[in-house]
Amino acid sequence: MALRQAAGFTQRHAGRRIGYSRSAVARAEATGVCSRDFCLLAGQLYGAGDELALAHDQIAGAAAAARSQAARRARQRPTPADSAALAEEHNVTFSVLESACPYCGKPAAVLIRHSAALMPLGSPETPP
Repeated sequence: MALRQAAGFTQRHAGRRIGYSRSAVARAEATGVCSRDFCLLAGQLYGAGDELALAHDQIAGAAAAARSQAARRARQRPTPADSAALAEEHNVTFSVLESACPYCGKPAAVLIRHSAALMPLGSPETPP
């Protein structure tokens, strides 16, 4: 939205110039969901060149990698060691990193999972 407004376009005018409807422009701005072609055309119209299309490629690549990793984990059978480690993992905290997308300005959040293992403070005994 910020790029479009800075370039002096309304949603309707931008949509007509790139061959999309006003509602498609509004949906892309509101949800961030759009095609690479839309990003390429909008970026060129708004004076951002290929930046929007490249950002779209990075996001699509990260999403594909996350889906692949989740599928790989789902196919793996947990071993007894994995089960024991999960049972012992009782000190888990979460933090959220909030920022704004550098391209569209929409808020984005990353959930970070922290876990800690507790270790005794004493030194190990040495054999006599």
